[in-house]
This record gives sequence, structure tokens and C-alpha cells, in this order.
Amino acid sequence: MLVPLLIQCFRDPLAFQATASADCWTRLLQDARSLGMTAQLKALCERHQLWDRLPATVQKHFAWGWRYYQKQQASLFYELMELEPCLQQANYPCLLLKGAAYQALGLTVSEGRLYSDIDLLIDRYQLDDCKSKLFFAGFFEPAVSAYDKYFYLQLSHENPPLYHVKRGTALDIHFALFPLAGRKKLATEQVFASARPIEGSCFQVPSLSYLYIHAAIHFFWQEEQHKLVKDLIDLDLLYSQLLEQNLLAQLLIDAEHFGALEPTINTLLLVQTLFKRCLPADIAAQITSSPYQRSLARALVIKQLGGGISARLAGALWYLRGYQHKMHWRALLRHIWVKGKLAWQQRGKQIPQQNK
Repeated sequence: MLVPLLIQCFRDPLAFQATASADCWTRLLQDARSLGMTAQLKALCERHQLWDRLPATVQKHFAWGWRYYQKQQASLFYELMELEPCLQQANYPCLLLKGAAYQALGLTVSEGRLYSDIDLLIDRYQLDDCKSKLFFAGFFEPAVSAYDKYFYLQLSHENPPLYHVKRGTALDIHFALFPLAGRKKLATEQVFASARPIEGSCFQVPSLSYLYIHAAIHFFWQEEQHKLVKDLIDLDLLYSQLLEQNLLAQLLIDAEHFGALEPTINTLLLVQTLFKRCLPADIAAQITSSPYQRSLARALVIKQLGGGISARLAGALWYLRGYQHKMHWRALLRHIWVKGKLAWQQRGKQIPQQNK
């Protein structure tokens, strides 16, 4: 099994540092830059007291990445402070998700982790009210086609992205953790029930187990391929924190109540396999006897981490599988038809302009 260098490094930083050649460090830095993970490597080395053992050139690259991360971190907290005045008027919970939640909780996974937007989760029936408050705070929604609007609100799990008119901040407002067209029957109300407020803030954050469940759903039931390694590392770091806090049993209970045992169990098995983590005996016993194990899907993930034709074929199957989860077949066929038709119409408009 070919394991990417980034996973090898996060799996056992001490062993990696002791055996890495100059070429190995070069390839690791290239992989880290392509995924925006240079600062996370610096945080990893500092957690394991490895900083002074690193080559000087590697230290420089890590330090540059860390400075960029610090700038992003300050920007994130500034944006959250700017959102406070308008959202504190809401009489319903506003939950931070993904990177913003990791940062707010100070989780290990947040150390050096970059973000591209701010993700919020609100009740679906409060979407219009939340958007109206954000519009008065300077956010706008770019124009989209009627079908895209329908797709976002009826088939997806989020509103079209909002952007701040001056700062350009991207804001994703979720009303579910997975596309509605997937018909997964997930109990989103459980996420709100598990949430806890952030002291001195109007925002709340989901419990640690639901943060893992969300990451597992995003990884195991969707089609994205370009960030497999990054997402796996996030899952491993979240798993380690759950293990430290003795919350793995609660994770499985929450996953069952939420309706997401399949992605939770299979990502735990991937973490065990790829990062050589030893699951507690009681958790391993529950997983071993579970009917939700998907060995073929896990094999597709591992294949994609390699190279060659087999990796490309596994990637194509993973892509198709992801869309099968995200959209039931009727919605998927309609989506393909409408988007194809719109693309053809757009192409027809461009051809006369090119002939002028």
C-alpha cells in the first residue's frame, strides 16, 4: 500500500524526521504547499518537539507558511467579530462549522489550518431572516439562474454563498449537513441539541463528536478527490482528540442517532489503517460487528492515494459513487439534463460573438 508522504509524516513525525532524505523533504513541502498544509506541518513538529531537528531550509518554509496562517487566523476572528452585531439579534442558534468551529474551540486540528470561507449552520426555516440580517451588514448574494437557486434551496444543504461588499468575505449558510437530494434522513436537530455556546459570543459550536461526523460525511459521502489527504489528516486529528477526551463511544451513539454510522465507522477504519491508530477494544468490537462497513469504498480511497491507471480508475468510481450519495437518480438525471442544456445555450450565445 502506497501511503502519501503527508500521511506518513502525521502518522509518526519522529520516525519520519529520523529517516527523511533531502529529496523526501522537498517532495513533502511540495505536497504540503499544494494542499495549503505547510503551517500544519510546523504545528505538528512543534507538538512533537522536532523543530530544532529540522533542516534550516525546511524551517524557513514552515515559518513562511505559519506567518500566512497567522494572518488568516486574525482575519477569521475579525470577521466573526464583525458578524456578531447582526447575528446576536437572532433568536435562534447560529452554529459555526468546519474550520471556524475548530478555531473557536482551539482544537489541535485548527493549528496551522487554513480556511477559504466561514460556514454557519442555522435552522432551515430561519434562512430568510438570517439572510436579511446579513444583507444589512453588507453581505450580498450574486445572481444565479432560477434552476441554480432551486438546486441550492431544495436539493442542496446550503444557500448560495454570500460575499461582503467591501471585504469580500465568503459566507456559507448551511441548513443541513448533507444535500437534501441525497435522501439520507439525517436528524439535523440533533446537531443543534448537542451545541454549546461560545463564552461572550452569539455563536455556538457543535459537540466534538458532531464535528467529526460532519467531517466524515463530507469525506465519505461526497465526490471530491483533490483533498483526500488533507481530509484524512483532519479526521485523524479529530479522532485523536476524541480519544483523549474518551468520547469515542459517544461518537458512535451520536452517529447512530444522527443517521450517519456508515461514514463514521468507515472513516474510523481508514484512520486505523492509514495512520496505524489502535482503536480501543470496545470501539473495535462495535465496528467489527457493524453491518455498515464498506470495504470496497475504503479500498477506492486507498487506491486513489497511489498513482497510475488504477488510481485514476478508482477516482472515477469514487466520483460516480459520491454523486450517487448526494442525489437520488431522478434528481441526478434532471440535474444533468438542465445543466447540459444551460451549457449548450451559453455556448450558442458565445459563438455569434466570436464570429463578429
